[in-house]
Amino acid sequence: MTDHDITPDAGSLPVPGSDGFSDAEAAFISEMGSLMERWGLPQATGRLFGYLLLRNKPVDLDTMTRELGQAKSGLSVAARQLEAWSLVRRSTRAGSRRIGYEAVGDLQHLLLVNNAHMRKFTETLSSGIPVARGEARDRLASLAGLFNGYVEQTEALVAAWEARRAAS
Repeated sequence: MTDHDITPDAGSLPVPGSDGFSDAEAAFISEMGSLMERWGLPQATGRLFGYLLLRNKPVDLDTMTRELGQAKSGLSVAARQLEAWSLVRRSTRAGSRRIGYEAVGDLQHLLLVNNAHMRKFTETLSSGIPVARGEARDRLASLAGLFNGYVEQTEALVAAWEARRAAS
């Protein structure tokens, strides 16, 4: 990515074919925004995550603002949301006060972050079992069992993946 400007506009996306993003990059960034919106995050947060996944080094807010054409304040909020979800990390360079953000990007890390949310969801479902009756109780128990199995299988998948990576 070069140091050039993309004309900002409210809620702008990278412009396909612009001098800043290829069509494929713009599509990926946009799709990540749509995907993360389905997870309950703002589209801008998802777009920022997509953008950071495509970067090879940490990016500061001024660069993000210039390259994405979005307000610095909005990108700051999005970066903090991603940080809260453990999807990005902050970094600084010696002698600089600028904060850079980079995507964590390890698949196993993303799965474990998702598992933490699923575990909480499972606990909440399970807490309703003692107070429910009849079909509702059965439904809650079934859902809690399904999500608990999902968490266990995902943890086993991550452990196996990490073992294969360590062996190679």
